[in-house]
Amino acid sequence: MSAALPPLHELLSPERAAEIHAPLLEWFRREQRDLPWRRTPDPYAIWVSESMLQQTQVATVIPYFERWIARFPTLQALAEADEADVLHAWQGLGYYSRARNLLYGAREVLAKHGGRVPDRVEDLRALPGVGPYTAGAIASIAYNIEAPIVDGNVIRVLSRLFALRGDPAKAPLKGRLWELAEALIPQGAAREFNPALMELGARICTPANPRCGVCPVSAACAARALGVQDQLPETAKRPAPTAVRMAAAVVGRDGRLLLAQRRAEQARWAGMWQFPMVEAQPEESLPDAARRALWEVVGLEARAGERAAVVRHGVTRFRITLEAYYCAAIGDPEARGCQAWRWVAPADLEAYALPAAHRRIARILLEEEPQLELRFSH
Repeated sequence: MSAALPPLHELLSPERAAEIHAPLLEWFRREQRDLPWRRTPDPYAIWVSESMLQQTQVATVIPYFERWIARFPTLQALAEADEADVLHAWQGLGYYSRARNLLYGAREVLAKHGGRVPDRVEDLRALPGVGPYTAGAIASIAYNIEAPIVDGNVIRVLSRLFALRGDPAKAPLKGRLWELAEALIPQGAAREFNPALMELGARICTPANPRCGVCPVSAACAARALGVQDQLPETAKRPAPTAVRMAAAVVGRDGRLLLAQRRAEQARWAGMWQFPMVEAQPEESLPDAARRALWEVVGLEARAGERAAVVRHGVTRFRITLEAYYCAAIGDPEARGCQAWRWVAPADLEAYALPAAHRRIARILLEEEPQLELRFSH
């Protein structure tokens, strides 16, 4: 059991804060990465970038951010966009609720705030999908308001700077980290200081093998002084991912492929298009699951043929193996377990918002396009 946390005033005296502020800001001004969202004070662009950066690497986000801003350059442009276009622009980033929340949030800002992204943390928190981190990031980076942000990088930096023991995801340490993050912001410098903390965690104060020798605030680091920087933060071990088997049906007719649109109320990939798919039952073969997918999703009876593709990917705590099978179906589809269905020419698949796994299946099918018709012959 970890020891009780010291009071905030004991952890952070004015003198201690000064030891951190000047060297960290000087380092950041000199060493910060040139990222596209750092070139603008536009709160809308910062909102977009912070939404994309959740659970996604910076290098992955950069081209998506640039394409998004080119396609939806203003909040009003996003608010007036169709959801299908928004999901298509997000395609490949995963966690599609982030894209929908951006769209719904933009519409709410247009309706309730005159099109101006609010600067009050309370108003930001009221927007769809905006939690305390995103609200703090927008308020501090766009408006220079002294609002704290606490992400994985900041948790790591603060845990080491102040040698904090305990699980940072649980009380009381979780609350103390937010208090520290707010108290540490130098007056009038939130716009630089919060990104500086994140940059330090991303590039210097890394999870493994922190680069203490080049850290601008190593002299103020309690963990380094105690030699415990590799032990902090004391994050709980993640449970092993759960293996999931899924099957999809690939059906062709008159040179077109069958896609089904997921219903809006479905928890994952809502509103997106995919090949009819279900999770296989424990004792069910994947070809039988593909046949069942066709019946449950679009009401078609079919027989499964050879395997078209195997795709493996991870979603949150699940490790998914998705196998797609060519199926010969009779009759006409119906929207039984989907919002809509559509016959799509293979060359047009890229125009649809497909989850990453189904996009990979589509690319495999495109490579076999000259032979597709033979796959569906009875």
